[in-house]
Amino acid sequence: MKTILPVVIALALGITLLAGCGNAQSCPKIGDKAPDFTLTSMDGKNVSLSSFAGKPVIINTWDIDCIRCKEEMPYFQDLYSIYFKNRIAFVSIDTGSDNTGSIKDFLVKNGYTFTICQDYGNKVFKPKLCLPVGNPCTIFIDTKGIIQNVKIGNYSDKSQLESEIKKFIDQL
Repeated sequence: MKTILPVVIALALGITLLAGCGNAQSCPKIGDKAPDFTLTSMDGKNVSLSSFAGKPVIINTWDIDCIRCKEEMPYFQDLYSIYFKNRIAFVSIDTGSDNTGSIKDFLVKNGYTFTICQDYGNKVFKPKLCLPVGNPCTIFIDTKGIIQNVKIGNYSDKSQLESEIKKFIDQL
């Protein structure tokens, strides 16, 4: 019985992860083309992944109630002016709250100037990319729309994020 329990737990975990996709073949992975999606930004504009065609893209998901997410956001802001404005498109996606007012207040209070989109409850983003529930998550997409890397979890410091960005740029 003791030897069967780990196998049962592993199978249950695998089934749970695949259930988020509905179909494992539809879930993109590193090396696959990223599926297009359209979300609404905090200023009411539609933002589509396809609108960045030919440009490398970094996507970061977060939630206003996620402490780890809020800890890494200043790193993205600090590196935004160095890397993102001219070389890499950056889209930050709030996947949790539907309280637009508190999100806008948070962004203004902290001086965040990058594009923030909303995907309440992961209704668009999770079904398209089949990522596990939880924030933050960062996805690196190259100039051809191919997923190059996915980091689940937060960056512990700015130098860790900058190192990842430099490695991404060197691959382009």
